Amino acid sequence: MERALRVAIAGASGIGKHHAKWFHRTGAQVVGFWGRNRESAAATERVLRDIFPFSGQGYWDLDRLLSEEAPDVIDVCLPNEAHFDCVKCALERGCHVLCEKPLAWHSDGPEQTQMQARALVDLARQSNLHLGVCTQYAASLPYYRQLYEEARGSLATVESFYAEMETLARGRLRSAAEVWIDMAPHPLSMLLAWMPDGVIELGSLQVVLGSGEVRTCFSFVGSSGSCRCEIIVRDLYAGQPRRRFGVNGFLVDCTGRPAPNGNGTYCSVLNIGESELICDDFMSLLIARFAEAAIQPELTPLVSGEVGLHNLELQLQVLQNS
Repeated sequence: MERALRVAIAGASGIGKHHAKWFHRTGAQVVGFWGRNRESAAATERVLRDIFPFSGQGYWDLDRLLSEEAPDVIDVCLPNEAHFDCVKCALERGCHVLCEKPLAWHSDGPEQTQMQARALVDLARQSNLHLGVCTQYAASLPYYRQLYEEARGSLATVESFYAEMETLARGRLRSAAEVWIDMAPHPLSMLLAWMPDGVIELGSLQVVLGSGEVRTCFSFVGSSGSCRCEIIVRDLYAGQPRRRFGVNGFLVDCTGRPAPNGNGTYCSVLNIGESELICDDFMSLLIARFAEAAIQPELTPLVSGEVGLHNLELQLQVLQNS
């Protein structure tokens, strides 16, 4: 019998605890996680054991975690500016890496940020290791296509793309740029799934920054043609956040709800009018695909490091031209 995939989480107190749960559900063994210090690691251990049968342990030294647990995969769920050092260290130690978006972020600006992200993509390629990025809405496209084709027939060309994505604000008020970097990777990942080689026609780019909101319109041009795009991301301070997206004017709303099997997981739901399609949780699909790729090297992650780099470059282009 093949041994289970060994996974460690870098930053498991926030979104990382859900990543750990989804890796566990793929059959992987979550062997440990990296926390800030002894006290936070102890608290996170208790949280993880409440969520799934976690039998690993917390570390507050990354080198020790890598040496003692020898994970096959590191899942990086750290603050943005900590991504580069952790991903680089994990790749250098021979681990496949799944990284929360953005792939890298440097406080000195876009040039340094892009240099770091490119360096990670190059290192993964040279090391023959998988590098993936958590922009899970790319997993929605087969479900969306099913709804589209049931209503309209074959989806031959993408002439327009629209996405409006909100998130509930927690804690301090965020700048428009912070909201963009946090939320824009999701609609951009869908756009890149439709048009992988697309680029922004800079002469068409319009950007409006508001209070906790970014609105942008642009033409996206690739080998399959040109697509007119509108993306809105914002912080919401009360109510139910909207996640709406679609192509060619066929828009769906995306929500989440507990899975009908009652096992404590969630599912994604796409709605249009009175119709709804219950989907597997998009993050679970992305993580399951990454786990498969780590075991079967001929497979690729749902969102590769190269795609994550392209996504990041698009994010920065919008900010630089705002």
